[in-house]
Amino acid sequence: MPSRFQGACALYVAVALVLGAFAGGNSALAATHTTTNFVVTAPSDDIARRVANCAEYWRRELALQWLEEPLPNWFRPCPISVKVGQIGAGGQTTFTFENGEVFGWKMQVQGTLERILDSVIPHEVNHTIFASYFRRPLPRWADEGAATLFEHESEQARQNHLLNQVFNTSRKIPLKNLLAIREYPEDMQDVLTLYAEGYSLAGFLVGSKGEQGRKTYLKFLDDAHKIGWDKSIARHYGYNSVDELEQRWSSWIVAGSPAPVHNPGEKLAQQSQPAGEKLMASNAQPEYVIRSQSPSDTPAVTAANRTTDSMQSIPRSLRTARAANAGADSDAPLRTAELSRPGVRTASHEVAEADGENTKPVRPRPPATLSPTAQGIDTNLNAEHYSFPDARR
Repeated sequence: MPSRFQGACALYVAVALVLGAFAGGNSALAATHTTTNFVVTAPSDDIARRVANCAEYWRRELALQWLEEPLPNWFRPCPISVKVGQIGAGGQTTFTFENGEVFGWKMQVQGTLERILDSVIPHEVNHTIFASYFRRPLPRWADEGAATLFEHESEQARQNHLLNQVFNTSRKIPLKNLLAIREYPEDMQDVLTLYAEGYSLAGFLVGSKGEQGRKTYLKFLDDAHKIGWDKSIARHYGYNSVDELEQRWSSWIVAGSPAPVHNPGEKLAQQSQPAGEKLMASNAQPEYVIRSQSPSDTPAVTAANRTTDSMQSIPRSLRTARAANAGADSDAPLRTAELSRPGVRTASHEVAEADGENTKPVRPRPPATLSPTAQGIDTNLNAEHYSFPDARR
């Protein structure tokens, strides 16, 4: 759906993780479950409850990861529409910036229930965390890349595979161009490349600063908006220019994107999930699917024909260590070192029964230094919309 400037001070934004089109559903949305910050409509009571509780979990967890404190409850809950089936996993989240506020949340998610819970919900909820913090649109790579850091390893492996495919070709987006992209490209291959490069760059930057990685990433994006990319890169990462950052990032990719080790004694976390969302090992070969407009039109890249991909799942080292001493009944993320092959799972999962906090909803206040209508760096001044392309809704 197109997003429009509303008067002089309102901006309606659509951000998404959509790997298949939102086609008409074949099951009625008949059940609703409400928590403090979400109202979920889904095909069954059980699915609605699990998605709502999962969204509450990730809203709190991601705020702690990025902001080191929970967000205040929203003034109104965010509606989530859920479509479950053997369809391309993805989602879309819309909201409005106006007068220093962000509101009007609305979310659509689709896919298998497993993928909705372990990838789509954390990705889409991460967009709401960034919108609540920055109160303005971000460069597409920065927003989508950061959100992908919290997807399941199999989704991250797909991004790495796509990056390998374009890295030494003309399809690769040069870093100076990537940083300046404010609108999603019209060409689907360029959109896929933006996602893959954004995920890799976000992982490189966040991982390079250890425990301060997420905080530094937010400061870097804030300063880049004020003083430009070169100065912000130098201030926060020590590279003299965008070109120097691109050289170091490219070398890291060529080396296989090794996960940084800042504390040799720290166990690297694998996929974080709410308590009860068990990840199980499987001997099945994973299939990475590049989804386009329709699942029926998508070419599959399977284990039999994909190239060897030595890239590791960088976000393992970015996840919180808070679960290390958590009890069995805790809803902190679980460590799953028993996985024999990352990103491959069987069995259904349960979501922690954790509704939102029972505190009075308030409108979160924006940082005083941010303008709600600022368009950021190198925006397209002729653009009258800020919308995800039709092909990926």
